[in-house]
Formats: sequence, structure tokens, C-alpha cells
Amino acid sequence: MSYKYVIDSSAWVEYFGGTRKGAKIRHIVDEEEIATSIIAIAELADKHTRENRPFEPTLEFVQSKAAILPITVDIAVDAARLKNDRRKINSKFGLVDGIHLVTAWKEQATLVTCDTDFVGVRNVVIVE
Repeated sequence: MSYKYVIDSSAWVEYFGGTRKGAKIRHIVDEEEIATSIIAIAELADKHTRENRPFEPTLEFVQSKAAILPITVDIAVDAARLKNDRRKINSKFGLVDGIHLVTAWKEQATLVTCDTDFVGVRNVVIVE
């Protein structure tokens, strides 16, 4: 299957938070072929747990709208390399950022994020 967009956890947080940024993402979630990394699921579950909120409704919604993509060996290795390359430019660029980005690249999709750590990176839409 081909996906136009891969949604990262920061974009999902804004979407579910009903923020102005989230409203800008709504049409992508509702109308496009989208996917998300399993790491975004882990991050969302972690946020819900920290906030003592049930995660199941959020998970069910994400599963109804987006394909959940695994972290493969190739993604893991490429994300580690990417993280170390990006750290030369931005010391805050993390391994999870790399996983989201490489997942999108492997799918030939555009990453949708609200994270400014991706400024200047190809095939990324930063929702502001």
C-alpha cells in the first residue's frame, strides 16, 4: 500500500488536543492515505498513561484512520545514522525523530509533524 503522509506523535497530540495546529492536520487525517510508526503509538500510550487517561479510544481511532508501520531492522539502523548526522546540525534531534523520518522516507511519504527539530529536512511538513 502507498501512503501520502506519515503522521508523527507530535502531530497526533495536536490533533487529539483540538489545537489550532491540530485543526490544520484534520483534512490530512480525514481525507488522505496515511500511516504512522508503531513508535508514535508507544509515545501516545505513554502520554495517556502519564496523564492517567484511557488510551484505548485513541488507539482505536488511529487504527481506523492510519496504517501502523513497524520498525524494521533497516529503519532502526538508518534512523541511528540519521540521528547522528542531524546532531551535527541540531543537538536536540533524537533517535525517535529519526525513526519517524526514516519510516516516512521508506514509504516515499511526507512526514507530518509539529516538531521544529525537522526544520530544513526534505519531505517534511511542519505544522505551525
